[in-house]
Amino acid sequence: MKRIVLSIIAVLACTLAAQAQTIRKGDKFFDGHTLYTVQEVRMGNIVYMTSGDPMGEPDSEITLEKVKGKQGEYTLQPSRQADEPPYLFAEFGWRVQYVNQEGMKFLALRKPNGDAMRILVLTPDNLEDCLDQQAMLESEQRSDILCTALLNRAYLENIPREELRLMRNEILARHGYRFESEDLQQWFGSKPWYKPCKDNSAIRLNVIERTNIEMIKSEEALPGGLHPADVAGDVDQSDFEE
Repeated sequence: MKRIVLSIIAVLACTLAAQAQTIRKGDKFFDGHTLYTVQEVRMGNIVYMTSGDPMGEPDSEITLEKVKGKQGEYTLQPSRQADEPPYLFAEFGWRVQYVNQEGMKFLALRKPNGDAMRILVLTPDNLEDCLDQQAMLESEQRSDILCTALLNRAYLENIPREELRLMRNEILARHGYRFESEDLQQWFGSKPWYKPCKDNSAIRLNVIERTNIEMIKSEEALPGGLHPADVAGDVDQSDFEE
């Protein structure tokens, strides 16, 4: 009897996990600029979502195809009216992962190397509320949100590359990462909160920290001149102090 009960519990757990990583009609995902709504899920495998633009421009479209046998895994596919991928520098066929970890639910469009280059967060809100939340995010001091809030490209594209590098490494520094680069040693060594650890391999990052590092790396990897904030100038140190 005990084995039967345990089996039932296991089946229920698997079912709930599957449901938690399944995109459904009516789900809404926000990428920092645009709010997408799932219009239909054809044959349980093809996800079609669109976004009505309040400025009267044509809807943006995203089509995903579920990867058979892989829970929460999709690929980016051509949409009905779109000849090109919905995001610059992305390609059809790239993997889209439905991440449901540690209370976070979002889609991560991943490059071939595995790094997230776009995220779309599951939300119950309308576009106006999402944009208000985005504005609040952008008003926060960067050090305060690096490890607690998902940073989308709408946020990162306005930050100079050198600041991106400091942001990415600060996530590690907050865990005591011991740097080899002399400039990073000096920069973080001047912070009262930085306590270098003995073993970098013992550091464990949460899902927000891992995703933010990937997103920042993807932004840094853009060719010269293609990152919107590619401008000359010094790093604003006030953005990195408590």
